Order: sequence, then C-alpha cells, then structure tokens
Amino acid sequence: MGSPTNSSQNGGILGVSNATTPASCAPAQVTTFNASGTFTAAATASVDYLVIAGGGGGGKSGTGAGGGGGGAGGYRASGCFTPSPTRSSAVPVIGSTAYTITIGGGGAGIPAPTQGGGSSGQNSVFNYNGSTITSTGGGAGGGGPPGNPTQPGGAGGGSGGGSPGYGPPGGGAGSGNAGSFPVSEGSGGGTSPPSGPPYGSGGGGGMGGVGNNAGAPQAGGTGGPGVTNTITGSSVVYAGGGSGSPYGSATDIIPGPPGGGGGGANPSSPSPSKTAMTGGTNLGGGGGGTGEIPKSIAGGTGGPGVVIIKEPAYSVAASAPGVWSMQSLYSNVRAGTWTN
Repeated sequence: MGSPTNSSQNGGILGVSNATTPASCAPAQVTTFNASGTFTAAATASVDYLVIAGGGGGGKSGTGAGGGGGGAGGYRASGCFTPSPTRSSAVPVIGSTAYTITIGGGGAGIPAPTQGGGSSGQNSVFNYNGSTITSTGGGAGGGGPPGNPTQPGGAGGGSGGGSPGYGPPGGGAGSGNAGSFPVSEGSGGGTSPPSGPPYGSGGGGGMGGVGNNAGAPQAGGTGGPGVTNTITGSSVVYAGGGSGSPYGSATDIIPGPPGGGGGGANPSSPSPSKTAMTGGTNLGGGGGGTGEIPKSIAGGTGGPGVVIIKEPAYSVAASAPGVWSMQSLYSNVRAGTWTN
C-alpha cells in the first residue's frame, strides 16, 4: 500500500493524513455572506475565516472646517491568505451543524444639514460552538459646530474615526482595536491640524495603518490603508479608512484609500464634485467626511461588512452521502461521536 494521500481524498485508512499541505492552503469550498444568514458545516473540521465589520460614517463640521473620515470596520482573519501580522488561528466546526452569521451594517454619515459626528459601524459575528469571532464596527468620523474646542473627536472602533477640523487642536482622533484582541483588528484615526482656521480633518484608521493627519492648515488626511486578502481565490483589499474633508483652497476631494474607504469632500470648492463618498460595499470601508457649506451635503456612509468561511477540501468531500473522509472519521472517533 502506498503512502497516505492528501486529506481531500476519501479512503479507508483511519487516522490523520500525512499530507504536508496545510488545510488552509489546500483546495476548498468558500462561502461568502454579504448579509446575515446561517452557515452549515459540511463536516467536522477546522475552518478559516474572514470577518469584517461595518465601517464608520463620516462627520460634518461647521464653517471653516472639515469633518473627519469614518474608521474601517474591524478585520479578523485566519489562514495563509492574510498577511502574518493580521493572522489568527482557524476554528473548529462540527459537521451538519448550523452556525449563525451576522453582518454589520455601515454607520450612517451625519445627515445634512446637521453638524456633528457620524455613526459607528455595526459588529460582524461568526458564531461557532459556543464561541464567537466578533469584529467591532468602525468608529465614526468626528464633526461639530464652529467655535467649540471641546467638540468630541472621532469615535473608537475596529479602526478609529478621524478628528474633526473643529475640536482639540492636533488631537481628537478615535482609537482602533476596540475589542482589545491579541491580533489587532484595526488602527487609530488621524488628527486635526495644530493651527487654523480653516482646518482640514483627519482620516479614519484602516486595518493596514492609521489614518493620516490633516495637513496644516487646510488639507484633509487620507484614510488609513486596507489589507489584501485572498480567501476567495482573488486578491481583494478590505477595511480601508474614510478620508477627512479638506477645506478652502485645498483639493476638491481627498480620495479614499484601497479597501473601500470613502473620499472626503471639500464643501468650499467651486467644483460640483463635493459629495462625500461612501465606503465600499461589503469591504468594511469608512465613509468620507465633509464640511458645512453647502448645507445639503451629508457625511459619507460606511460600507457594510462581510463574513467569508473557507472549508478544507476533505470536509467538502465528506459531505457526499455515505462517504467519510479520513480526517472526518478520525475526528469523530476521537470525539466519541462516530456511529456506523
């Protein structure tokens, strides 16, 4: 008899396959949830995941200042398809068991003509065997009326929202990794300039780095970058922060970074391109910030999150009626759940 083969094959040998290919890198079935639903495991196995929360909404400030960009939704992932600094361990599931998946919505940008901070994004959750993988919603971008030095800054979250132009000079940004996870789920927002007015505003944090600080005195900060993940088989960038709003003679719009971060609008620009951009759909990007004039411009809405689960090939093969993979059989015998 030859050597045991890759665990994606079915066979009559009871025991763990000697194949050297990690399950997370082997051929697999990938299930993507763009809305809340239920995941049913094909077999008892360890699965990899990508769980991204909704991005935070952008803020809006008064005359002479910009609103902060929303922070990206929290990013949590396992497997060889995410960079090692962002990588956690796969989690166990039981075959034929249904698991609840919750997709966090993006936070609303501050509505026109109100001046203030946006709304934080909502959490995304993968429930498994009495435990959860929870990613925290992105923090809201800061904003508020002029002449208020105590105006709250960007909110904390998976990634923090950017500081508003009006607020504590040189500060007021939200912090990231609100879940206090050992592998951070996001970064902090950028700060407002130390002098002005007019003031630009800080960009929201992204998974790949902090939001950029506003340039003194008018330029808004770009949102923090997202992170590339290949769990679907394609290279996709997720969880970029929303950009802060520039002001005055600065550029018309501060583009959002890769990963679905929304661009920050310049309300004082003569260009018609004044709309704060929303975060990318199912990428968890933060919404862009905006300023006060014209009053009809709202802050950008954060992008909704996503949950993607990758089952190893052997668990998919084991779903055929009456057929058991070596790994699934071995796991059931060890757990005392094998029946014949």
